[in-house]
Amino acid sequence: MTQPKGKVVWSIRWIVTVAAVLLTAGAVASVGAVAERNTRRALTAEIETRLLLDARTLALASTGAMLGDYPELTLHPLAKELLARQPELSVIVVTDIRGVVQGHPDVRSLGQSYAPPSKLRPIEDARLAQGETLGEDGGTLLASVPVTHPDGRRLGLAVVGMPRSYLDRVITDARRQQIAVLALFLGAAVLVPLVLVSQLLRPIATLRHGIERIGRGELDRPLVLRDRTELGLLATAINQMAGELQQAQADLVERERLAHEMELAQRIQRSLLPKGTARAGAFLIQGYHRPAAEVGGDYYDVFDLADGRIGVVVADVAGKGLAGCLVMSMVFSLMRAYRDGIASPASLLTQVDRRLAETLEPGSFVTLFYGVLDPNMGRMTYASAGHNPLVQYRARDRSVSRLSTRGIPIGAIRGGAIATTLEDHTLQLEPGDILVQYTDGVNETTNARGEQFGLERLGSTVAAAAAGGTASVIDAIVAAIATWTDHAPPADDETILVIAHQGTSEGDGASETLFSGDAEKLLHQARARGLAMTLPARMDALERIGAWLRGCPPARMLPERDFGLLTTTLYEVCANIVEHGYREDSSRSLDLWWVPDDLGATLFLVRDDGTPFTPDAAPDLDFGDPNVRSKGRGIGLQIIRRATRQATYVPGTREGNLTVLRFPHQREEA
Repeated sequence: MTQPKGKVVWSIRWIVTVAAVLLTAGAVASVGAVAERNTRRALTAEIETRLLLDARTLALASTGAMLGDYPELTLHPLAKELLARQPELSVIVVTDIRGVVQGHPDVRSLGQSYAPPSKLRPIEDARLAQGETLGEDGGTLLASVPVTHPDGRRLGLAVVGMPRSYLDRVITDARRQQIAVLALFLGAAVLVPLVLVSQLLRPIATLRHGIERIGRGELDRPLVLRDRTELGLLATAINQMAGELQQAQADLVERERLAHEMELAQRIQRSLLPKGTARAGAFLIQGYHRPAAEVGGDYYDVFDLADGRIGVVVADVAGKGLAGCLVMSMVFSLMRAYRDGIASPASLLTQVDRRLAETLEPGSFVTLFYGVLDPNMGRMTYASAGHNPLVQYRARDRSVSRLSTRGIPIGAIRGGAIATTLEDHTLQLEPGDILVQYTDGVNETTNARGEQFGLERLGSTVAAAAAGGTASVIDAIVAAIATWTDHAPPADDETILVIAHQGTSEGDGASETLFSGDAEKLLHQARARGLAMTLPARMDALERIGAWLRGCPPARMLPERDFGLLTTTLYEVCANIVEHGYREDSSRSLDLWWVPDDLGATLFLVRDDGTPFTPDAAPDLDFGDPNVRSKGRGIGLQIIRRATRQATYVPGTREGNLTVLRFPHQREEA
């Protein structure tokens, strides 16, 4: 900040001080000849007034310094200057709120603790404001005034003291001179204050009007005040402040405009990303995006294609922020423009490269993965333009593999060279399989030692969380990255897209798939016509299933052997949910319904809101094998398979996870 120009010729401090001394001296001299006591009282009052004024002035001058980081750098010279002007003062101290000395003529006293004299005798004075004190300690008069913030908070204490001997000397000198100058002092005591106060108050009105204009927002009208005192310097400072306020207003408007544009860009980018979880037959598709800046250059999309197919896209623009966001928007538009007219993922990416290369600056490029999922066939056809390897989890053998391609990024080499590197790849997916595509902000994120998260660690995380479905995989990856980086802000945009084959069905030789909409319809039917019970998620509570079944019409008519098999099957289904979905959290519960079935089968429905999981897809067990019987694993699943005509677990519906169990009718052959 530039210092205001100008020079103080007449100090208001000295004008007021000298006027007060003259007036007090004149009053003392007028009565000194006949009343020594009155003279001493009047002069003492004047000295106390000056002390209090000095303390107030010192407190006022200390306010700004106490708000700074190093108040002693301002207060020490101030105290030293005050002592030089008034050598009669014996105490000049400014302390902070803790009593630590921040201002003192002697630099050695800075930082020391200051405590007021213990034998200080207070002097009653109506001039004292709140928090101010005036007292005498032996031969010293002390005045203390609190240093306060403009909002009223106390910042410290200013203390000024004067020896009583100085007062005595002044009284003696005054007594010697008062007779000779009695007439002169009487005239000055009347004329000088009137003239000085009139002259000093004249600029204050101009200052007040100028400050009021600034308060109304009129910042372009300078304050004109021709005065060579501190008031003239104050007028210059006010003009400078008004100019800086005007500039600050312009800067604030510009910052608000930029913030609004950035917020608009964020909303646009969020609108381009899919909302929630997509469902396509037995498949669940869910994404996650976290930009490194306010907006990012990563992009993923999920959209419907002809014949019930689903298109999935994951792209990473070289760069982040607004530039990356703009390129990402162009990729979004091109993918939406070509998706219905070009069936081959490789051909579509070639066309995107042809059009985007016309716009991208040299050195800019985009890595892009595009896949077409056929949920009816359980098949994914995809192509990758220089994007990260696709991570595939196989539920059959719980293996994780990385599927790389040789495609180059879009825009990396102009002239259509990408067409010679792109090719379509096809994957056949089975129930429980999971595909994970991501951007390099995931696998290349580094820890404090500079080590990358890496593809191996990513694959292990996917395998560990695969049983919980898409949400579980995304949560596990995000948590692993946060732990790896010690929860540091991302250095690059992070995007994850997970595709899970959720539909499984097994029964008496027939294989049928039950989707979330069908399961929800069955739940509505159960609520309208069925018989229900609620069980806490505890293994011991499942023993109540048998007693409940006795009240279900189809179960009452079963032979004891078939009734026992039905009870055991429902027990095993609920036990799997308690163990894998709820982790045996007894504070939660699951609902079991018997549902009247018009197709002649016995239908039961289980609803839970636990963590989705993928039921074990192991082959049928040979109970003649002693090793199978000794291990005991998978027996419950075999009971469910053999006892039911259909057993389908449908996770993540709007109503929660639903398990549908159809048992053969009692007239059917088991």
